[in-house]
Amino acid sequence: MRTVVYVDGYNLYYGLLRKTTLKWLDLFALFRDHVLDHEVELIQVRYYTAPVLGRMCDSPESPQRQRRYLQALRKMYPQQIAIIEGNILATTPFQRLVKPIAETPELQKVQVYVFNEKKTDVNLASDLIAGAWTGAYDQAVVCSNDTDLEAALATVRQHHPGIRLGVVAPIPGHDHRRIATDLTRHAHWSKPLSPVHLKNAQLPERIPHSALRKPETW
Repeated sequence: MRTVVYVDGYNLYYGLLRKTTLKWLDLFALFRDHVLDHEVELIQVRYYTAPVLGRMCDSPESPQRQRRYLQALRKMYPQQIAIIEGNILATTPFQRLVKPIAETPELQKVQVYVFNEKKTDVNLASDLIAGAWTGAYDQAVVCSNDTDLEAALATVRQHHPGIRLGVVAPIPGHDHRRIATDLTRHAHWSKPLSPVHLKNAQLPERIPHSALRKPETW
C-alpha cells in the first residue's frame, strides 16, 4: 500500500515537541518504523512548516536551530522527505484586557505581538487533495489535530472511496477521545502519536557525510 504522510509541522511542535529534548526528530523513521504498519510502503513524508521569526522566540538562536534541522532532514532524506514552507505573519494590534491591571486600572487596551502561520494548512490540504486525484498514494496519513483540515479529508473520502485515510494526532497521552472527531469521522483509522516513538526516532547526533550536528541546546 503506497503511503504518503502529511505532517502539520507547527501542530506537531506545539502538540508534543515544544517542551521536550526530542526536536532532532527523524520524521521518516518515525512513521516508517513506529507509526505505520510494516507491510505498507512509505513513499514520502511531506512536512509543512514556516521559518520562525526571532522576535517570536524565547531564544534568539531558534531560527538558526530550525534551519539546521531542516538542512539535516534534506541531507538525510533528499527524496523521501519534502519540506513545504509557508511564512509567519507578524502584526501588532491593540487588544482589550480581559481583566483590569490593579496597578493601572484606567488601562483598557494593550498592544501585543500576534504571530499567524500562513499557507501551511492550505498547502497541506491542497497537496492531499491533489495527491488523491493524481494517484500519488493508496493511503494518505495526516499528522495533525487541526480541524481546519476536515474539509480536505472529507473531499478525499467522498470522491475516492478506495483510498485509505489515517489520522495521527500529536497530542500527549493515549486518550483517543482527545483526537478531533471532525478529522476521525472521515478517516479509516486514527491514533495518538506517542512520545516514546519520538524518543526512538531521533536523527544521528552528526548527519553522515556533512558538517551538520544536533544543536547543543534546544
